[in-house]
Amino acid sequence: MKKLKVKAIVIAAVIIVAVIAGVVGYTVYLNLKPSKEAEVELKFWNYWDGTNSQVIEALISEFEAANSDIDITNVPITWGELLPKLMAAAAGGEVPEIAIADLVWMSKLAGIGLLLPLSEFGDFEEIDYEDFYPEMRKIGRYNDKSYSLPVSANNLQLFYNKDIFEANGLDPEDPPTTWDELLDIAQVVRDPVEGIWGMELYTGTGEGLTWQFQVYLWQAGGEFLSADLSSAAFNSPEGKRALQFWVDLIQTHEVSPPGPWGYFGQGKAAMVMDGTWMIGGWRPGGWAPITFDWGTAQMPIPIGGEPATNMGGEQIFIFETTSEKEAAAWEFVKWLTSKETQVTWDMLTSFMPVRGSVANDSVYLTWATTTEPRLIPFIEGQQYAHARPMVTQYPELSDAFSEELQKALYGVLSVDEALASAETRVNDILAG
Repeated sequence: MKKLKVKAIVIAAVIIVAVIAGVVGYTVYLNLKPSKEAEVELKFWNYWDGTNSQVIEALISEFEAANSDIDITNVPITWGELLPKLMAAAAGGEVPEIAIADLVWMSKLAGIGLLLPLSEFGDFEEIDYEDFYPEMRKIGRYNDKSYSLPVSANNLQLFYNKDIFEANGLDPEDPPTTWDELLDIAQVVRDPVEGIWGMELYTGTGEGLTWQFQVYLWQAGGEFLSADLSSAAFNSPEGKRALQFWVDLIQTHEVSPPGPWGYFGQGKAAMVMDGTWMIGGWRPGGWAPITFDWGTAQMPIPIGGEPATNMGGEQIFIFETTSEKEAAAWEFVKWLTSKETQVTWDMLTSFMPVRGSVANDSVYLTWATTTEPRLIPFIEGQQYAHARPMVTQYPELSDAFSEELQKALYGVLSVDEALASAETRVNDILAG
């Protein structure tokens, strides 16, 4: 057993050194890369910044080194500016050859008629399309064609304060796995005198509330919209079960705080559902480091329910330009979304796998286990992540839904009344 453990540590160390060496090597390459006269020049618009921007620059350099006839200019644009710039470029005819988009933008972008259907490339079947998670493939589908491919992802899982668990006689290595267990733990740790809450929920309006609640809705077996995306589907027994659970946590059991978001990071909530990115934010050296001991786990599910979470992330696509540029852009998209490149991309950025083969890759899993084991629940949970409805009206219907849902959380409307009111508003928006 000791020999195996030492061997695992050695392997992990080799992987970490290799990853670090790769980053250093990429950086040196960027500084020393000689100029070249490429036959095809492409622009790549994206909103990745910080480490993610450095990594994509490095990967572009690696691709160019292997494809000397293609030159790619990385064009970073802020998240808030990218969609308006893409729409303006499409209207004016000055589009980039390659771009990424937040997955919730894809229905609007695919509908403008200027994206290249990737599924019509002759070698499309060679990319192992089925290896991408089904919900991610769905995002890029429009009129029975694939216009984009998944390139990065994240999801929501449970964070919990181990110190609060231990202080209340709970096993800090035994997080809840069901809604009932979550409630039991929340009741045990609730301390009004010290201002400690059991489970933090997002109760503001907007997409933050909608996309968090959708996790519970899907876990209960419900759907947000009908299969044909023409009407609301959340006003159902499953939807009522999920909303009643939230209302009970806030009003009946008083273990969840109605109001501002941020109790967990302050050490004032024992549990919270949040995204992959917070691992980097809350650990030492992050943008919001916390001093208490904390862990992660897959989100608890109701009895008789099913694992589910919500996803964020990006899709990559190609604009219609010239056949020469389209072919070159396709070579880059294939390469960037390949299993081999995705393993490197995910290890250097901490994005979640978009391919099942990456999630099960031994090198990737060894890296995750040794460098940041709190990523494991997110890696394992990505396969259960749902895509939000791909309708152009999604931002409007999300706002409307959250406004009615909040009324139930604050006791202004009953669960039945809030869901009925939200159903009416969402259907009105969809009917347009």
